[in-house]
Amino acid sequence: MPRETFNVINFGCRATQADGAALEQAFLNHRLGKAEAWKDSDVVVINTCTVTHSADAQARQMIRKVHRENPQAKIVVTGCYAQRAPQEIARIEGVTSVMGNSHKEHLVPIVMKKYLAEPELPAQPYLPGDTFQPENPLSGGELSRMNEPRSGADVFCSSIFESRTLRSIADISGGGRTRPVLKVQDGCSLRCSYCVIPYVRGNSRSLQEEEVLRQVELLLD
Repeated sequence: MPRETFNVINFGCRATQADGAALEQAFLNHRLGKAEAWKDSDVVVINTCTVTHSADAQARQMIRKVHRENPQAKIVVTGCYAQRAPQEIARIEGVTSVMGNSHKEHLVPIVMKKYLAEPELPAQPYLPGDTFQPENPLSGGELSRMNEPRSGADVFCSSIFESRTLRSIADISGGGRTRPVLKVQDGCSLRCSYCVIPYVRGNSRSLQEEEVLRQVELLLD
């Protein structure tokens, strides 16, 4: 029987690209095959950006395109837009699950356990799917639309400010890249009035020094 396949589509900054590469590696570690194109994939992960309205619009457009051209695919939306407005994304037709940055490190185990029925994989703990409102909401307090009705999509999202440590999604792999990316820091502890980053990536936190060295050694092997 052919292996089930995945494809990760990334939007946005280097941090998002690094997260996407780590998600790919985590899927490979769980023995899924990487599809050459999302049109041929069983699971499509859309890793979003939210720094502008156009970034949100591009993500919505891609979700609809994937669903239209690969209607059987399980569409999992994650990243900064998913953290900022999970219910908004959950109402888009075709979305299977929305996982905010708060749950990104659990994304692959959740997908394997809940959507791909891999009973031999150990169960992984994850938080309940509750949305959040930030400490200092943006204008109109609409970072998350708490009172709007849920769709059929599963939502895994909680306050990003509960994340006080940075953990690796998967061990880093060069994967044929000449410049593999190791993310050693995420988030921001400042509160600039124009910037959404702290509310979707949390306060500044770093990998432990030992973990950074271990990951670099893996690249050298």
